[in-house]
Amino acid sequence: MSSGMLGAIRKKLPSRNMSLFWGSVFGVVGFYRYNKNESDKRMSYYCKRAESAASETVGSLDTVRKVQVYISVPMGELGTRKARLHWERYILPVFVAGALDYDLTLVNDLSTVDGLENVVRGGVHSQVAEEIKDRRRKALEQEEDNEELRLWRQAIDERKRENEVREYKNLVGRAPEEVHLGLWKPEPYPGVMDIVAIGRESWVEVVNGISDGAVGSLNYQMPELISLDSEKSSEEQENGARQITTETKDQGTESEMQITDTAGEKIQVAPDVKPPAAVPHVINYDRFDDIKDTLPKLPAVAYISHYNLSGWGSVPQKIWNFFHDQQNVDRYASQALQVIFESTKRRVRDAQEIADMGKSEEDMPSWNGEHMDVVVDPRVAEKMELYETQVDTAPYKGESEAASD
Repeated sequence: MSSGMLGAIRKKLPSRNMSLFWGSVFGVVGFYRYNKNESDKRMSYYCKRAESAASETVGSLDTVRKVQVYISVPMGELGTRKARLHWERYILPVFVAGALDYDLTLVNDLSTVDGLENVVRGGVHSQVAEEIKDRRRKALEQEEDNEELRLWRQAIDERKRENEVREYKNLVGRAPEEVHLGLWKPEPYPGVMDIVAIGRESWVEVVNGISDGAVGSLNYQMPELISLDSEKSSEEQENGARQITTETKDQGTESEMQITDTAGEKIQVAPDVKPPAAVPHVINYDRFDDIKDTLPKLPAVAYISHYNLSGWGSVPQKIWNFFHDQQNVDRYASQALQVIFESTKRRVRDAQEIADMGKSEEDMPSWNGEHMDVVVDPRVAEKMELYETQVDTAPYKGESEAASD
C-alpha cells in the first residue's frame, strides 16, 4: 500500500532535468528581484537625503536655484538614447526629490560622409561659450559711453524677431510631421546657472566652452535674413518664364521674320552669373572691451560620470550590471546628490584637476583609444568652481554612514 502510494507520488514529480531547469529559472529571477529591491532601497536613500534640501525655505526675493544639464552623444553611439536613459534612471529622481530646477539640453549633431553617419563634436562647446559671451556683450552695452552697441543690440533683436516670423511663415502648408513649433519659451534665468555635464564628452566641451566664452573674442556676426519659401518659388518661376524664339524663313524675294511662342516649354539655358553674396556684417565688440583682464562671473560646473558600455566586448559587464545595479545607483545617484547642496561647491585646485576629471572613461572600449583634450586658460582655471561629486560630502547622512566616515 505504502509503496504504491510512493510510486504514484513519484510519477507526479517532475524529472531531474526539469527540476534543475525550474530551479535555475527561479534562482535567477529571485536574484534579479533581490538586486532590484536593493537598488530601489539605495535610490530611496539618496532621494530622502535630497528631500531635506527641498524642505528648506526660500525668501520671497531670492532666486530659486536652477542648473543647466548638458548631454552629448556618448562615444561609440550615434544618438543620445543611452545617455538619456542614464539621466532618467540615476540622476533625475534625485533632482526631483531635491526640488532642483533644471534645463536639459541634448546635443546630437550628425554628419553623413560617403553614406556613413558620424558624430560632430563641439555643439556643447559653442552653446556654453556663446552664453557667456552674450552676457559679456550685454555688460558692455550697459556702459554709458557705448550707445553704438545699444543700437546694434536693437538691430540684432529686430533681425531675430523677423527671422522667427519668417520661420513660421515657411511652415505654412507643410506636412504635420515636418512642423516642430516652439510655441512657449521660458523666461531667461535672472543670473548665472551652474552647469551639470554628464559624461566625459560633455565635461570636456563644457570646460573648454567656459574658457572660450570668458576670454574669447566678442565680435558678433549679424544674423542673415532667412529667405521665405514664396520668394524662392518666385525666383524659380522667373528663371523658367516664357521665352520667345525667332525663326527666319525665305519666301520669294523677301525675308520675313516668324515669331514662335514657346510658352510653358522648359528650355535648358545657361545659368546667369550671379553677383557675389554680400559679406555679413561683423559687429566689433572687442574695441569697446577695455577690461579684458577682468573675467566675468563663471558658472560652477558639476561632473557626473557615465561609463557607457558599447560593443560585444562589454557584454559580460552588462550581464554583471544587470544583477548588481545597486553599485551603479551608489555611484551615479551619489554624484547627483552633491549638486543638490551648494555646500559641496569649491574652488578648483589647478588646471590639471580639470583635465583629469572623468579621464577614466576614456579607458572604456567604446572610446576605441580616442582622447579629448581640455584646453582652459590659466586665468579661468584659477577662478573656476566645481561641485565635489567624486566624494560624498553632502549633509544628512545616515547615522551608520556618518559613523563610518
